[in-house]
Amino acid sequence: MSENGKPKLAMYWGAGCGGCEIAVLNIAEHILVVDEVFDIAFFPCIADFKVADVKGYPDGYIDLCLFDGAIRNSENEEMARLLRRKSKVLV
Repeated sequence: MSENGKPKLAMYWGAGCGGCEIAVLNIAEHILVVDEVFDIAFFPCIADFKVADVKGYPDGYIDLCLFDGAIRNSENEEMARLLRRKSKVLV
């Protein structure tokens, strides 16, 4: 949890088209509810987050990570393993 009591959220897409992430953005002003409920810790689709940011987090720093898409190559596998380590819950 953040100092403000909000859980930390990460979203990432592996191998795939990215359509789900774009659909999340297409909910217009309703996306602001996500910001009211969560602190965004990592979501490269909507902001300038870097892998180095995640690597710098302590293990278990992220409360919930939504990993979308397949794991088809070593980069996808590395991100899945990194996000698993840094997240309390990985979906």
